[in-house]
Amino acid sequence: MKKTIATMLAAAAGVLGFGAESPYGVCAHLQRWEYDRAAEELKLMKAGGIDSVRFDLDWDAMESSPGVWNFERMDSLVAMAREHNVRILPIIAYDVKWATPAWKHLPEFLNYVEVVVKRYGADMPVMEIWNEENLPGFWRGKPSGKEYASLLIPTYRKIKELNPEIKVAYGGTAGIPLDFIEESFRAGAAEAMDVMCIHPYRWSETPELSLATDLAALHELMERYGVGDKPVWFTEMGYSTVEPLPFLSAVLPRLFAALEMKPEATECVTFSDDEYLYYTETPGFQLKLLLPEVKSVRSITLKELKNLKAAPDTLLVLPTTESFPAEFVPELKAYLRNGGRLLSPGGLPLYFDLRRDSETGKISKVQVNDRYMKPLHLSWYTFWTRPGTPEKLESLELAAPYAAGPAVAFLDGFRFFDGGHLAEEDRFEPVLYGRRGEFRGAIAGVYHLNSDLKGKIAVCGSLPQRNEGVPEAVQAELLPRTMLIAFACGIERVYWYSFRSTEWAQFDREAHFGIIRNDLQPKAAYHACRTLSRMYPAGSTRPVIRSEGSLHVANWKTPDGNPVAAVWTVSGERPVSLAVKRGTLSEVRDLIGEKRELSAENGTLRFTATPGVLYFSGVEL
Repeated sequence: MKKTIATMLAAAAGVLGFGAESPYGVCAHLQRWEYDRAAEELKLMKAGGIDSVRFDLDWDAMESSPGVWNFERMDSLVAMAREHNVRILPIIAYDVKWATPAWKHLPEFLNYVEVVVKRYGADMPVMEIWNEENLPGFWRGKPSGKEYASLLIPTYRKIKELNPEIKVAYGGTAGIPLDFIEESFRAGAAEAMDVMCIHPYRWSETPELSLATDLAALHELMERYGVGDKPVWFTEMGYSTVEPLPFLSAVLPRLFAALEMKPEATECVTFSDDEYLYYTETPGFQLKLLLPEVKSVRSITLKELKNLKAAPDTLLVLPTTESFPAEFVPELKAYLRNGGRLLSPGGLPLYFDLRRDSETGKISKVQVNDRYMKPLHLSWYTFWTRPGTPEKLESLELAAPYAAGPAVAFLDGFRFFDGGHLAEEDRFEPVLYGRRGEFRGAIAGVYHLNSDLKGKIAVCGSLPQRNEGVPEAVQAELLPRTMLIAFACGIERVYWYSFRSTEWAQFDREAHFGIIRNDLQPKAAYHACRTLSRMYPAGSTRPVIRSEGSLHVANWKTPDGNPVAAVWTVSGERPVSLAVKRGTLSEVRDLIGEKRELSAENGTLRFTATPGVLYFSGVEL
């Protein structure tokens, strides 16, 4: 069924609109570790089509003791940004040792705000108040929407009193925490902002799966509080290119052994379902990369599950997203009843139900805990369900039969499994334990079922988001797709996180978000950003995106009225034939701006679409 992403935000699309200001921003720590090369970075930003940079105006860096101010570094950054015609979006935050938490020391905080506005207001036309205030580490305590409002409201009033032209931005939240945001709105925050900011990271998902529907929910909330006409920005969004920890690559061969299977003789069956946008293999989880010796990998749709034959050399693999559409649980049970073998490589299988609205195509992710795990004889626990279970681990321990072989990299953050729901003839075989003090719980293992179900289920409770990255080529693919979907949903500006990678640690996700490397060499994503900014310049009309399964087609017009189309798939290659609705094709460019030779035959374009965006100038498709 064809559907238009933008129609999910019809109300927003009718109100929010683009002006001539650039929608492209980036996050960088120019005031901290990047300061020594800030001028070079600003030059690269501008060349890459990026017109705004976001960083913290660290209160404690400027006011070292009460009334003692140091503006040298910030003054120089303002001058550099002005020279390169890059605007600064400052984060007004955090605290100083004599006034923490800031919301309990408003006179001191508002004095800092006044100093900043008077000195930098002309160069910082928008000021963002705090960063990820819904996280304890940034809020300096238990997050509270009401408490955040108690900081935002007087700050808003102070800024408007000093300079009414400055726009005040609600501090970008980690994710889209609707409950937190609504609590702050009830306390008056909705009226104390000019821009709403969020950080809707997707981690283990592609942006096509739920970004538009999540944004629709935010807009509905804003409408209820009378601020649906206010712009929404992503002040952080991005994908890390961190190298995967050697965790699953070491655990999977042991799970195969416990399943009594050999990778080189195994056909892995994955899901690739365009109707549900349900994919086992994601940008961060590729079976052949984790286990190259696997004989083969083939994909099926959810509807094809009923035809999957159980065999000792066939392994059905679930995604690491902890989700499964419950309407297909009967087919999954039938597969296991016939002796099928199943692998859940991350988190809790079937913890979320994916529900698809047949009319709109909207996918809802609903937490159902173990409602569908019990019938499969699976039993799990964690620190919030079973007293005595540690929140963090100290070490990992392989079960004796699987101790030989490469070491398993330590990775904290797990769900544990046991035999709490086994039938009489079933058994659970641990493969990997997590330990802390006297505690020892099974993180990974295999359920050998010999009751009403006759199959085997391998589970691994690792949380993939602890170290989740994508290859550099995939980061480049995801950047324009994410931005185009955001723009189609009415988002007026996106600050990509981040510009330059620290690369201080091999396996730290935070160290590899950049679209340029630590030595300032561009990654493919930098070129993808530059290409998008040229194909979709400031002042372009909002994209209209339609989808047919995995295939997505976006259309817009540039400020001079030139039509442009972009085409991509969510997963895999797909031969397509697209009719030219109007216009004459002038050129085709790929993801990183290279020209492609392609022409329309009898008004139809025939080519292979991939996850890398192709741009078509001069035509509407």
